[in-house]
Amino acid sequence: MDTLTSIINWFGVAYVAIPLLSFIVLLCYFLFGGKISKEVLDKIIEFGKWYIVSVAIVFAAKIVESSFTERETGIKEMQVYDKYVATILEADNIEARWKLAEYFSTVTPTERLRVRWVAYKDIIETDYIAFKELVNKENELLSQESLTSNQKSVLNNVQLEKAQYERKLINKSTGNWCIVFTGDATLDQSTYELNNLIKSGIDDPKIYFRNNSYRVISKIFSSKQDALDYVLLNKQKIRNDAYIVNKDTWCPNESFTGEFYECK
Repeated sequence: MDTLTSIINWFGVAYVAIPLLSFIVLLCYFLFGGKISKEVLDKIIEFGKWYIVSVAIVFAAKIVESSFTERETGIKEMQVYDKYVATILEADNIEARWKLAEYFSTVTPTERLRVRWVAYKDIIETDYIAFKELVNKENELLSQESLTSNQKSVLNNVQLEKAQYERKLINKSTGNWCIVFTGDATLDQSTYELNNLIKSGIDDPKIYFRNNSYRVISKIFSSKQDALDYVLLNKQKIRNDAYIVNKDTWCPNESFTGEFYECK
């Protein structure tokens, strides 16, 4: 459509320019003493009539029609653009937005919109690469049976850095997430950590026994972002080796012993 419009517009310019140039040539001819016979003048007038009726009016109509078509296309593009904006706003993180940009920068039929998708994809590419590196690092740490204190600290930093790429643009529940505050070899030590967290103002912590270690975990959050926000809000109250897990996979089955929960 854009190519056809351009061709029509260029033809329109050409057919407007032709009579103007002809007029200028005739004017110069007369100014320099040239004369035109009545017979030649009549032919020029007849040709002018034919040109106006058969060519110029047709192309003028085409130009007007093209303008209306382009305006209608522009309105449709804006409507589609509004839908794209809504889709982007519903994307939960940088990875979702990257996939949208990758898709629409390829399949969008309108050149002007496709160019903007390509530009948007270029803008978020650096953030997407950084996000994927953090995801791989987080998965590598979480896949281990137990973590050292240093590894927990690294995991905490990775998750906090990764949080900036996982900002939720709309609220919706995505699972059961919790913060693992501490891990201890004995129940007494874990109870001590639990009481300290309660005194500092942490809401409803609990003790879980998993992989031969007593863990103090937070209340359950409906999304990982909510858990990350809680960590940031209470950063001064908790240890820097706290980390976030999906409770559905971290402890899918549990039983309460009277003092703590045991993961099966």
